Order: sequence, then structure tokens, then C-alpha cells
Amino acid sequence: MNTVIRFHRYGDASVLEIENEALGAPGPGQVRLAQHAIGVNFIDTLFRQGLFAVPLPAVAGVEGAGIVEAVGVGVNGFAVGDRVAYFLAPGSYAQRRLVEADALVKVSDDIPLEEVAAFLTKGLTAWAGLHGYHQLGAGQTVLVQGASSGVGQFLGRWARALGATVIGTAGSQAKQAALLGDIDHVLPSDAPDLAQRVRALVPGGVDVVYEFIGRATFAATAASVRDGGTIVNIGAASGAPEIDADELARRGVRLTGGPMAPHVQASQGRAITEVFEAYRSGLLHTGNVTRYRLTQARQAHEDIASRLKAGAIVLLP
Repeated sequence: MNTVIRFHRYGDASVLEIENEALGAPGPGQVRLAQHAIGVNFIDTLFRQGLFAVPLPAVAGVEGAGIVEAVGVGVNGFAVGDRVAYFLAPGSYAQRRLVEADALVKVSDDIPLEEVAAFLTKGLTAWAGLHGYHQLGAGQTVLVQGASSGVGQFLGRWARALGATVIGTAGSQAKQAALLGDIDHVLPSDAPDLAQRVRALVPGGVDVVYEFIGRATFAATAASVRDGGTIVNIGAASGAPEIDADELARRGVRLTGGPMAPHVQASQGRAITEVFEAYRSGLLHTGNVTRYRLTQARQAHEDIASRLKAGAIVLLP
């Protein structure tokens, strides 16, 4: 039997149920994948809560990596034994799964599959932040609100490597300490004078803010960005922000966000290639990965909600 984590209704982490089911042969255009690791992403919690509606019941998760164990009719380019990964393909919280071959990316032997599950979706989201939502250039100034998150860490390091000056915020002292050396300046995300501290470092305000926290930090975000700058809304760990769109428009501030997939798809493979290169160069190193058993998925989601964990999270079947 195949173990999966499914939810039959929307809600908090308690709706995640451990279930066992039979798994058949892959259909046309599909492969059957024996999963080695499953990535856990903030978006998984949004699907679970119903903020992004999906047909119910649903198997949680969108990212994983493993070995192809069967190939359906019409599949080209993949064979039994191939090491592969995927991103944004719903249904990943499972020991084994059927997945469309078009969603798969081949993984070379030099990259551990557990590492791929920890960095691929987050790395692609960071790539979209730097090359899609906003075209980051050398010499620009950046504020990352929630820089200790998985995507936030990757984006901050990568932005600095591209020649930007990077300010990052995090909640606890431990999370702030973990950012030292990766970016140029670290500030507490809950500082009441956060915007003033940012503007003391960058008079006039930063060129771009990447917002991962949402409601709790957005007022400081709006006050930290320069007139004519950009705010990229990628996450909202503290809830949806209250946005004065008219005031931002008056200041010429561009507000952008939405799914990263269109930016990745428009790159015609460049994004995936550059993410793997960034991993090999050390920019996407995943030294602080938190590991849970697949059957501990509920606990993983509870820890995300309580903001106890920094960096990447994976489930191990």
C-alpha cells in the first residue's frame, strides 16, 4: 500500500490525514515515481487552508524528487531508473505517485535528491524574484522582509552575488544570526522603527522590497521603498497585508506578485539551468534543512504556522 497525506476539508494542520491506498500503473503521458524526498513550501499551507481552492479531497504538496519506476504510453525522454524532480505539480505528499512527465526535470548524479526537494521550488521562486517580477541589477538596494525563510535566504544570497546591497529582516535573534555573512545588513522584522533603520542605511529608500511576511511588516515595507521603486509580494506568513494602493500609485511605487510559474515558463529553460548552477556554486546551499517523516506532515505544517523553522523543510517517505 502507498501512504499519502490527504485533506478532505480546508482548515488548519489538523485536517491533514494519513491514508493508505493502492497505486496503479501510469496512464498515457505519466510516470510512476518512487519518491526519495518531498519539498514542503509555504504555498502548501495556502492550498490546505483553501486560500487557493483545489478539488477535494486532495493530496497535499507540490514538489518532490525520486526515481522513475514505470513509464506510461507516449512518454518520451524519461525511462525507468531516471533521477527526476518536479515543482508545482499537486499531490506530492506520498511515498509513490503518478505524475505527468511534462512536469519532470532530470537531475544529474552530482546532486542528492533530498537536496533537490529542498531547493528547486524555492530556488525557482528566488530566480523569478530576481529576473521575473523585477529585473535586479548590480548596484541596486534590496530589502528582504522575512529573509530567514527558505526562499528569502536563497534570494538574499543570490541578490548579493548579483551585485545588490541586501538588507534582510528576521524575527528571532537566532534567525537573525543565521543570516550574518550571507547578506549585508540584518534587522529585526518586528522593530517599531524598522523603516527608519532601513532609510538610515539607504537614504531615500531601497529600490525593491521582497515581501514574505505580509500584514505584520507591510507598513514598514511601504515606508522603506523609494518613490518609483518596486514591492514584490511573494508571501504572507502573517496574513494578507493592508495595502494603500492609491498612495503607492501616487509615489510611483510598482506593486507586483502572483504565481512564479509564468516567469519560469517564459524563460524557456533558463530558470531551471541557472537554479542548478546556483546550487552548485553554493548560493542555494541547504545546510539548515529540517527533516520530518512523511507521516509527520501535520507537525511540519504546525511548525510553519508557528514560525518555528527557518530555511527548507522536507518530508522523507
